[in-house]
Amino acid sequence: MTLKPQAFTRSDDLPTPREPVGHIKLLFDGDAEDNAHPIHDISACAFAGDVLFVAGDEAHGVERLTPGKYGWFENHTRYPLKDFIELKDPEEEIDIEGLAIHDDWLWVTGSHSRTRHDPRDDGAEPDCIDLEKFADLKDTRPRCVLARIPLLYDEDGHAVPIRQHGDRKAGLVAQKNDHGSKLGRYLAKDPLIGPSMRMAAKEGGLDIEGIAACGPTRLALGLRGPVIQTFAVLLEPQIEPKDSGKLHLPSKPHQRLVDLGGLGMRDLLADGDDLLILAGPTQDLDGRCAIYRWTNWANEAPENEDTVRLHRPERLFDLPVKLHADHPEGIEFMIDEDGVRRLVVFYDSPNPDRLDLDNGTILADLFAIEE
Repeated sequence: MTLKPQAFTRSDDLPTPREPVGHIKLLFDGDAEDNAHPIHDISACAFAGDVLFVAGDEAHGVERLTPGKYGWFENHTRYPLKDFIELKDPEEEIDIEGLAIHDDWLWVTGSHSRTRHDPRDDGAEPDCIDLEKFADLKDTRPRCVLARIPLLYDEDGHAVPIRQHGDRKAGLVAQKNDHGSKLGRYLAKDPLIGPSMRMAAKEGGLDIEGIAACGPTRLALGLRGPVIQTFAVLLEPQIEPKDSGKLHLPSKPHQRLVDLGGLGMRDLLADGDDLLILAGPTQDLDGRCAIYRWTNWANEAPENEDTVRLHRPERLFDLPVKLHADHPEGIEFMIDEDGVRRLVVFYDSPNPDRLDLDNGTILADLFAIEE
């Protein structure tokens, strides 16, 4: 079953966004009035069977939901990452931007991005800005998380993350003081990506916002930024798991250049041998978001480190866009109550119409795969 491309009436027309065909409801515990509650900033998602894992970009862990009444996802359980992996700064914001499930492993990536102090966070719209404070970029190391955690299944058949089971051990790419991690060290020396390592994420700096796994050692990391000229960048690091669980990067990641019409990558989703890409604006702006399909990605391994082919995935359809709300951040597949496979889209900065703060619920959208 495949997504069909969206039709155009003229070459210069923007496509009409595809409307959702339904919704799913997620029920969370805790005080949903709190801005730090996960309901407000879902930025990553992954299904392990019928169990849904989500994470927020201000979170320190992942949230697990299981199927409940009325087709809701409920029974909320939080799993702090520090319970599974040795984080250098366990209480600092990880900025989780990607989750993926492969072969009963839960893969997690932080954004690896640098951020700038926002003067609006001081409590009021500023009339004046302290330039010295404004120029200081925050340490990126807490966000430099690339990890995998083994999953087991309980008596109900629901996936549960664990620290170790036999020789399967949770682990991550080593975090470093310089450039945040071994991955950051490689990228800082790269002539294409290196300059972005000195910039804030939403200003053209490095910003990882999607992960997909293909086999035990091959990953894809989607970059929201930088967009180089008009081409998005996909990184493919080769992973060597150690007996200790630690993840070793023997060499710098391969780079793939992808033509997404000037957009960056906001999430990745493996679909058999294909790779689906959620594309959107690179900066903190409202703008066009679309779903692309890279056909047969799994069988197109990187071929050369110096000269790369420009990939042009098929644009399938655009998503509805709202101003200042409903920023698409995560995509996944699920089977709806009628047994039909749908594409689920999760949103950061959700529109108030999606939220029921009294009951701690949020709606995600279901999109038809075939039209």
